[in-house]
This record gives sequence, C-alpha cells and structure tokens, in this order.
Amino acid sequence: MRPPKISRDELLQRCANTFKRLGYHGTTMDALSTACGLTKASFYHHYSSKESLLRDVLAWTHQGLKEALFSVAYNEKLVPEERLVSMGKKARKLFQDDSIGCLMGVVAVDASYGKPELMEPIRAFLDDWIAAFSQLFEAHDPADAQRLARQLVADFEGAILLARIYNDPTYIDAVIQRAGETLRPARAPDSA
Repeated sequence: MRPPKISRDELLQRCANTFKRLGYHGTTMDALSTACGLTKASFYHHYSSKESLLRDVLAWTHQGLKEALFSVAYNEKLVPEERLVSMGKKARKLFQDDSIGCLMGVVAVDASYGKPELMEPIRAFLDDWIAAFSQLFEAHDPADAQRLARQLVADFEGAILLARIYNDPTYIDAVIQRAGETLRPARAPDSA
C-alpha cells in the first residue's frame, strides 16, 4: 500500500503546529510523522532531520507572514494609521490562530537554550517585521522610526504571549491602540 500523499504546504503547516505545541526540543520525528499522517519511513523521505525541517517551517512561516501581514505596511493606498489598524486585525487573527500562532517565539526560546544556529531565521523574521513597522512611521526621523518600530515589535511579542496565556486578545488590541496614538501627528497647543 502506497503512503498517503501530502502537499508541501500541508506538511509544513502540520509540522509548524507540532513545533509550536511541543517546542523544538519536545518535538520528535515520530510526532512530526504522526501529525502528517505518514509513516516514519515516508516522513524521512521528505526530511532526514528535524533541524532541516524546522528551517523550512520557519522560512515558510516567515514568507507567509510577509505576504499576509508585513505587505500591508507598504500599501500606499492607505494612510499609515489605516495600515496599522489593518495589520493589527490581521496579526490578532494570525497570532491567535493555531496555524501560525507564536511559532517564532516558541522556537526563539528553545534556540536560546542550545540551538543558537536557529536564531538567524528568527532574526530575519523580526528584522522584516521591524522594517514593515518602520514604514508606518515614515513621517518620523528615520532613527526614530526604527526605534518606534523595534518597540512596537517588542510590544506585539509581549502582547501575543499574554493573549495566549490569558486567552485574551485585547492585549494585542491595546498595542495597536497605543501605536495608533504614536502615529497621529502632535497637535499644536490652542492659541487663546
């Protein structure tokens, strides 16, 4: 009997969910093959090591977020505040959804404990997220835009974690609201 076929996207999606749920160190090739509905031998045909698979999962996830989320920051048909709100809504859905969730955060924590070579794809992801948010702060001085974007990514990462821990997405909403206030131009004091 031939093993069931699984598309690359489906395989990476299922493996992303497994890594997110179990972490890098807790995920075994058995768990991955089971998640994909494949025998271990069939699974090894696709990937011979957990690390190479994780690199592909991270790249696939990063690309998906670039297309679905980060690209909104570059949509010049919208003003920066509209882009931020749109990104916030998409981020809330993506990061609360089990399909992507906080995979980068889970892997970053695991990587910091014995897998530093996995930090490179995490940094690339965060750098692209910072670049997207910097785009929103284009009216600011470039150094300020970069600083604000880094802080916004840090705020989002914390909000994602708290939203998952407390099952309360309003943490993400609060970050979007605070960032929106930062985007609004300062009003001159009333002259009386």
